[in-house]
Amino acid sequence: MKKVHLIGICGTAMAALASMLENRGWQVSGSDAAAYPPMSDLLTSRGIKVQNGYVAERINPELDLVVVGNVAARSNVEAQRAAELRLNCRSLPETLWQEFLNGKKQRLVVAGTHGKTTTSSMLAWGLESCAAQPSFMIGGELLNFSANYRLASGDSFVLEGDEYNSAYFDRHAKFHHYRPTQLIITGIEMDHIDLFAGIDEIVAEFRQLIRKLPATGFLIAAADCPVLGSLLGEASCRVLTYGWAAEADYRLLNYQALDSGGRFEFLSPDGSTQALEVAAIGRYNAENALAVTVLMLNMGFSLAAIAISLKSFKGVKRRQEIFARHCETIYISDFAHHPTAIRRTLEGLREHFQTHRLIAVFEPRTATSRRNLFQKELEQSFAVADEVLLAPVYGAGNLAVEERLDTDQLAREIGVYSNRPAQAFSEIEEIYQQLEARAGQREVVVLMSTGDFGGLYSRLRGLESV
Repeated sequence: MKKVHLIGICGTAMAALASMLENRGWQVSGSDAAAYPPMSDLLTSRGIKVQNGYVAERINPELDLVVVGNVAARSNVEAQRAAELRLNCRSLPETLWQEFLNGKKQRLVVAGTHGKTTTSSMLAWGLESCAAQPSFMIGGELLNFSANYRLASGDSFVLEGDEYNSAYFDRHAKFHHYRPTQLIITGIEMDHIDLFAGIDEIVAEFRQLIRKLPATGFLIAAADCPVLGSLLGEASCRVLTYGWAAEADYRLLNYQALDSGGRFEFLSPDGSTQALEVAAIGRYNAENALAVTVLMLNMGFSLAAIAISLKSFKGVKRRQEIFARHCETIYISDFAHHPTAIRRTLEGLREHFQTHRLIAVFEPRTATSRRNLFQKELEQSFAVADEVLLAPVYGAGNLAVEERLDTDQLAREIGVYSNRPAQAFSEIEEIYQQLEARAGQREVVVLMSTGDFGGLYSRLRGLESV
């Protein structure tokens, strides 16, 4: 039995990879700086040993492979020990290619600044609904599968293509290792300020990805993104665009919010107008659904079959997920952290829940959102919310004051820009106290964080039983 150890095993993708290797018969162990649920519990339930903290002595010559997550720095003692022993060390995406992707005829990758997780999840479910038996690994739990990975017998493998680096010894974007045969790009904006000095560096990664597409493949691209539009001529394969822009090959014509999800119409290249319903809410999810539709149509699937899959798509955990209710209050969890994602998430909720007050509760937690790169843009992102509650910057002490997001200033400017109440809090406990006091009112409270929000989710769930 081959033995593998994963450094940084509790990340969503790393935990999925660990489970996939265990399914293939590997003996799997792993470590993380602070082994934490839900991934630590999930791994333990599968018999995978998860160890807390990093200890050099765990790395021994008997290991056939060490997977180094991109959370591990060069100074990580386990990574250093693996290098000293000259063990086989790979990044996560490199391991995916070597063990699972190499040999798959169709590698379907969804990349872009926004919507990767939801769009790739729609695609995986669409293929499954059409009996294609796809494999997939995605950075969120697909509610249709209750999992974020699956190994199946079909010819296709669906992946969320991240532009973030692979490992400290592999500074290339993860998506290069996946070698897509079909690619969806939802748009390109500035993000990951901890890794990229500017938008040009991000564009360079996407340019390289597009140039490497095989001539027999497809590129499905968002027509409303001018940055992406400037790169499409560099593809050697067929390119199809989608979106609201008049020049889109598949053009969105209108959108209607429904009690459950939304209905949209689009104009096809042959001049016909088609209508579809998607269970996910918001105009931007209509865009994501159209991207999936375009790809699947050009893979030979019927529009009728695609329509069934979109209506039965249950969504992704922590993406517009209703996680609790208390009387007339609805609590929703979302990963939005970039100004564009925040704005479009709130716009979708506003359009869908028109009779509720919309309360946006935001925790700046990612490397980009913690910094003041988008200080001005964020002022406008919250405009459609009826009220905004801002949590303290996560790990603020690790950032210089001059580069840190100023939540007090942001709250003031939101009030000036939208004439809506906005508050910045110094403690998450203060946010909970305010939400507890108003629980039961006719409000949609959307928590936007990429973490556990200081336990706020579990405490609000507790209000259901009150």
